[in-house]
Amino acid sequence: MSKYFESEEDKDMLIQWRTAIDIAKDMKCNVPAFKENRLNLEKHILKSLAEKKDFKRYIKYINDPQTYTETFITEEVENLTHKEYKDKCNSFFRQKLSNIQQQILHAVHEASETTKKHNGNINMWLKEFTGSIKGELTFATIDPQNFTDVNNFDFLKEEIEKGLNSISADLSVNKLKWFRLRPDQILIDQLCDCCWETCPFCRAVCTNTMKDHKSAKDGGIDHSTPFHRSPSVKGWHYTDTVEMSLSFCTTKVAGDGTFYPDSSTRPDWLVPHKQYRTAGNPYDTWSITPDLYQMCYWQWVVCTFQKEFEENHGLKYEGRGKIPEDWRKVDLDQALKNLEKMYNR
Repeated sequence: MSKYFESEEDKDMLIQWRTAIDIAKDMKCNVPAFKENRLNLEKHILKSLAEKKDFKRYIKYINDPQTYTETFITEEVENLTHKEYKDKCNSFFRQKLSNIQQQILHAVHEASETTKKHNGNINMWLKEFTGSIKGELTFATIDPQNFTDVNNFDFLKEEIEKGLNSISADLSVNKLKWFRLRPDQILIDQLCDCCWETCPFCRAVCTNTMKDHKSAKDGGIDHSTPFHRSPSVKGWHYTDTVEMSLSFCTTKVAGDGTFYPDSSTRPDWLVPHKQYRTAGNPYDTWSITPDLYQMCYWQWVVCTFQKEFEENHGLKYEGRGKIPEDWRKVDLDQALKNLEKMYNR
């Protein structure tokens, strides 16, 4: 059958493409992490990070949330397709193949009947056949000289069935990652096509669903997130010390402290946290609401990985950055409950 397709790859590309779409659609509807929007996905990523207790993963997420999120989707899809979704994926393969097989065999039958009814020739048959499957499969030009008996198309039907059977034998869930259009990439395109700007203080991701949205000063909407964290996780510290800057940025902008927006080129320029917008870009593109509340999820993260954060940044949770005892009382269960509550309110 492959000789009738435009290329060797075409015979299974259509099945792969349709199967990938079906798998992604099913996962988007039924897998909790993929069900809603990027915000829901973020909650599941943070939950996964906490349960794995893998500091290297946390740092990757903090430093490059978009890349980590895309990697998370790919890993989840690969894991699902080899476990819970293995049988379902194979079922999708077979169903798509069966649908295409029925469409082609129906086209063969209809073309044969029409040609016989009008006492047509092979050219008429080819026109009827290719017209019926247009948009379903791409066939190469078929030389009518190869077929002499217009009343006997059983041989062509048999060839098509053999070709489809060879495709069926070659299809496997293990080949999903080699698809040109993969289920994970479809989900990435759906869930990650949004804003990925991060807070200049704590690196929390903007929750705006619009990619490349303008800031308020340009007639748009400022970046914002209700889920700020301790800026110490990205290495924010007090100038000329090794003391971590512990307070969440929402607490900082409610207080009387100051910060150096550009210590490298303007080391003497101090800006009050309450007036953080006057520090210019990127601070003036963010809307940070003053709030004394601090997510205990991130308190747990800081306490759990205190040593790792200190080693990673070459800083210390001491002096003004000393961790309060109340933070140390938060356990994993409380952290996860807080995460669920905050992201579902």
